[in-house]
Amino acid sequence: MAGSVSRRAFLRGIIAAGTGLVASPLLGLSSAGAAPAVKLAVARGAMAVPLAQGFGGSGLPVSVPREQVYVVDQIFRYSVANNFNMFVPGGPPTPSRQGLVMDNLWYIDQDSGEWINSLAADRPTYSADSMTMTVPLRHGVMWSDGVEFTADDLVFTVNALKNNPGLVFSAEMKLYVNTVSASDPYTVVFTLNEPNPRFHFYFTARYNAVYMMAKHVWENATDLKTFTNYPPVSLGAYVAMDSDPNGYWELFKRRDDWQQTTPGMITGQAGPPYILTIFYGPSQSKVIAMARHELDVLFDLDYDAFKPLIDSTPTARSWFRDFPWAYGNELDTRWFGFNYTVPPYDNKDVRWAIALALDIPALNTDYIGGVAKMTVRTMTIDVGNGETFAPYDPDAPGRIATFASQQGYNVPTDPDGLRERFGVGSWKHAPDIAEKLLIKNGFSRNSSGKWQLPDGRSWSISMLAAPDENDVYRLALGFQDQLKTFGIDVNIETLERDPYTTRQNTGDFTATSTWGALPINAHPDIWQGLNSLHSRFFTPNGSSTAGAGSNDIDRFRFPELDALIEQMGRLTPEDPQVLDVGRQVMQFWVQNMVRIHTISFKKFITQDTQYWNGFPTAEKPTRQPLYWFIGGRFTFQQIAPNA
Repeated sequence: MAGSVSRRAFLRGIIAAGTGLVASPLLGLSSAGAAPAVKLAVARGAMAVPLAQGFGGSGLPVSVPREQVYVVDQIFRYSVANNFNMFVPGGPPTPSRQGLVMDNLWYIDQDSGEWINSLAADRPTYSADSMTMTVPLRHGVMWSDGVEFTADDLVFTVNALKNNPGLVFSAEMKLYVNTVSASDPYTVVFTLNEPNPRFHFYFTARYNAVYMMAKHVWENATDLKTFTNYPPVSLGAYVAMDSDPNGYWELFKRRDDWQQTTPGMITGQAGPPYILTIFYGPSQSKVIAMARHELDVLFDLDYDAFKPLIDSTPTARSWFRDFPWAYGNELDTRWFGFNYTVPPYDNKDVRWAIALALDIPALNTDYIGGVAKMTVRTMTIDVGNGETFAPYDPDAPGRIATFASQQGYNVPTDPDGLRERFGVGSWKHAPDIAEKLLIKNGFSRNSSGKWQLPDGRSWSISMLAAPDENDVYRLALGFQDQLKTFGIDVNIETLERDPYTTRQNTGDFTATSTWGALPINAHPDIWQGLNSLHSRFFTPNGSSTAGAGSNDIDRFRFPELDALIEQMGRLTPEDPQVLDVGRQVMQFWVQNMVRIHTISFKKFITQDTQYWNGFPTAEKPTRQPLYWFIGGRFTFQQIAPNA
């Protein structure tokens, strides 16, 4: 093996190099094995924030004592910097910073399901006909400039959204709100255009919800779409203090009056004096930063980077201490989507053929490390000539467990344990059935075995992927590899997060590796997510779904789905029929292979406990670990310095 080194050994080496230790796996290589050293130089040169630079000999770009600043993985570089107008679709970024300076009426903790009254003092009340909604507000919440948050701010926010089409949530406010008024400084009454017992869902945060505008600030803006809201008057426990104009980091300082913010009121804890969000770059750079104790929590890593980190850094750990390590309870799933306006992807047989040509359990083991769950639904499909096929594979979790066991990890063997750890199953890998579906629809193979479209042209697929979202990118590579074996060439377009999102939202793609889910919150009622797929919100290619009330980046229109959405909307959230209609939606979803779902939204959310403690774990799930969601504001608040 002289002159070669495994990727995992290489990563252990760069951890050692990054911490100034002897990089033993990289020593003793012959000249033929010099590539890893070159890779190390490239990996370090690609860092967004060079670790060798900073204040006081640290790699941090701010002059704050290390023991006073909690350093957070920023996830991606912000292409729009020094702008906190988060109401502009595709504009200023939202991860983490939204929870530090913005606020919502209600939250649902995404791990426990706990309902949290934040700016609202209690849950909303509806009239018997669901035509009015009344909201009581919490007393004593202060904006960072010393002005109290009151009903005037909520009323102003809703009217501003109604009157400015194209802002985030403007379409929904215009559609549902007739009038909104303050009956006193702490009570707001909504009169709706139609009965909607779920209207409060738009103000109840999962990732985000309707943010509040400071009336005394925003009423002076001449154009709400170009207003930067910078520096922001904060409604969170922190204020923006400093930032990199190129979007690589932001520094936030804890407010002196943090006890007059909802994170302080609800948790009773102060949180770190400073929070620094920083984008170090790819997984290797994050690994070095955390090994040097210059990153306290990170969003995610690819598996080959994660394992060497925890093996080499005693203070680092993820949600679980052992396999599968990663947090797997986030509501989203990873999926491959197609633009329905681009033939042949509007044909469900073609979508099914692609799904069956893929080996989804192998995507999990070979590209994700076998640490994610898989989700499916039992059914049969029509292959043609009177033949049907049952695509569901209930044995897939067992194969993932076998893979993990062969790696030396302890895994459950009972059915309940397998289901909890690895999901309920997957679609079968059935390239023979995929071939029959394609031939049935006029496709053919050429003399080289490559697939041709019905018109005789070579079939190739262009797929978007964002490398800073590790699983999205690795699954795209798996998609490319597996379909090449099947006879379809795939080109991966790698994009930074902002252009990736913009192209999805505007329909400027053929296929995409992405994520999402029908549930908008940790609640069995999936109406809000479904409603964003109703045809009345349909957005043509070239126009952005963001700000239009739509999550239908695929550009599909299904009258049957519209009818189910409307049926669910007529029910109250507590009606048991909601679950029945939800099951009908799921049946329709899989029968039509609307999207090719692959694995759960697992995250190697990894923390370093060198300086700080209190971040949630599987043993102490005090708050959701999804810190970049707006609900992460409560997670940050419980972080405390080590003694």
